Amino acid sequence: MITMKKYRILLAAAAVLALTACEDWLSQEDPTMISQEQAYSSAAGVSSIAANLYSRLNMPQNHAGDSESYDICRWDEAISNSYYWQFSTNVTRTYRAYYDYDLIRDINLHIQNLENATGLSDSQRSYFLAEGRFLRAYTYFQMVKNLGGVPLVTEVYEYTNTPLENAKPRDTEAACYDFILSEIDAIKEDLDVNPSNGNLITRASKAAALALKSRAALYAGTLAYNEGISAAKGLTLSSGAVGIPKAKAQEYLQACVSAYNELKAMGHYGLLRGTGSSLGENYANIFTTKSGNPELIWIRDYDGSNDFPNNFTLWNLPRSLRTTGTFSSHINPTLNLVESFESVTDGAVELNAYVGNEIVENMGDTETSQNYVLYDSPSGIFEGRDPRLWGTVILPGEPFRGTAIDMQAGLAVKTASGYELKMLDLIDNYNDANKNTYEGQTLTSINGPYRNSYYTGHSGFLLRKFIDPAAGSEASGKSTVPYILFRYAEVILNAAEAAYYLGDTQTALSCLNEIRERAGGPSFQVDASRLSLDLIRNEQRVEFAFEDHRFYDLKRWRIADEVWDGQWNSKTARMTGLWPYKVYAPGDPDDGKWLFRRVYIEHRGGDNEKGLPISFTQDMFYSLYPTTDGNPYIEKNPKH
Repeated sequence: MITMKKYRILLAAAAVLALTACEDWLSQEDPTMISQEQAYSSAAGVSSIAANLYSRLNMPQNHAGDSESYDICRWDEAISNSYYWQFSTNVTRTYRAYYDYDLIRDINLHIQNLENATGLSDSQRSYFLAEGRFLRAYTYFQMVKNLGGVPLVTEVYEYTNTPLENAKPRDTEAACYDFILSEIDAIKEDLDVNPSNGNLITRASKAAALALKSRAALYAGTLAYNEGISAAKGLTLSSGAVGIPKAKAQEYLQACVSAYNELKAMGHYGLLRGTGSSLGENYANIFTTKSGNPELIWIRDYDGSNDFPNNFTLWNLPRSLRTTGTFSSHINPTLNLVESFESVTDGAVELNAYVGNEIVENMGDTETSQNYVLYDSPSGIFEGRDPRLWGTVILPGEPFRGTAIDMQAGLAVKTASGYELKMLDLIDNYNDANKNTYEGQTLTSINGPYRNSYYTGHSGFLLRKFIDPAAGSEASGKSTVPYILFRYAEVILNAAEAAYYLGDTQTALSCLNEIRERAGGPSFQVDASRLSLDLIRNEQRVEFAFEDHRFYDLKRWRIADEVWDGQWNSKTARMTGLWPYKVYAPGDPDDGKWLFRRVYIEHRGGDNEKGLPISFTQDMFYSLYPTTDGNPYIEKNPKH
């Protein structure tokens, strides 16, 4: 609970709520300590308490430090270029078992105290009460999307010697979603605070509430829509604690579309456009631009200080651009993800690396007789792809911070029967000409993949999304790039998916094409003949890569166990990379050209050099429900 000690927090913690532009009473910078009575006697004091609650929310921590960023690498978006991560096993049913009734109690207490707070205007009290209920709804959403139905507690219980007096059974999964959606409808108008110089993006707002409604309604709607699949896989309970009746699908899906229509009608939000020299750069700018960005709805902000450092750029910037540290970039997007970005002209997804059928090779091969397609540049194989690829991934030879990023894996020395593959053994030997050259030719670049007995395996790609383009911003976590919790594009694509289920082809196509047109121009739009659930799912994948959607999307679609089936020959569970080699053939027309080897990622998810495929078992659709609180009414989740 919020004890007196917790009330006496530094008001400087309210910097969590710092706004790009805000009303004075929504910010607080006084660094003095306050008492409980003082906290609830002014708007500034209440903002301080709110800052404490915001700081405790279950949010992705990808930008805060090093280890948090690796959660991205558990699934199929990336692998980790880190020695100590290579031996991590696949996650279990305890993964993301989020359960925080201490926070729920403190939010309930905050709401109770606000009812009797002095020194607040009516509008301030209305906002703060709505804000507290928003935080509670968000927290319940974090629990229900991981655990299924949880007990809904909206009042403050006093601790007793017999805690079973307050014990409650789990509410149904549907009831939890109903509560979240009804809370949003009840509070959204009181959150309609629109500062004169911009939108409220770091704390609760009407737009944030509608974005939460959009996401929660889509989650509930797809779970209901897929009830038959859930039942077939044993993912329902007769009590309703897990599983949502299909009869409720239309209600939820319509709520998702309605949230989009209402947010659009507000007129304050839109897709970021025209901020870069290319469509790819424009897309990248969404994630690094705060001022004047109409797409941002709710963000976790960073100011680059010791209190709120952003270390994401520090750990993931290309090695060649580092001003501090010599370690390799820790997050490497997979070829599996890269090939989900379509060709703009024909919708193809598979890159053309081989003459004939595409194959996958072993990283450690030193000779090859494969027939490769040769390209004039290391970026040639990616020409004509969805521009979002350039805004998401740093591709071989493409510029970042004004410098071409060389990711040469090795030298392909042409022989009579194919190629001899030469590459650096240890990146530590990069500057050793005796070990990193062959007849005066560089083997492996400072950013490129290399292989040895303990190395995880670089995918051949580096991450661009959320990486700060400002020179020196990686030093000591100085980046101010925010983490985006809700953005307008998500609400649009959520509506597209919901409308598709509802049979509203016009809305689905309109929303889908709004995203695709911004991504790749008018020619990237599709007509009704291409509209499909698979296309919508792929749009969700490429648009929101590394934004903590993929894991939950595959769960709510009820296909996570099929995509990540743990099979060695699975194209979706086995992770691959694409390694660029420069051809060395003096006097030959192919000299200086580039070939690309599809390779299996080694040392991923275990100490097996072949790299274990991702395995998502059916008992992971719902996390293990905590039973340590001694509540005898709690029912276990399916298959647990």
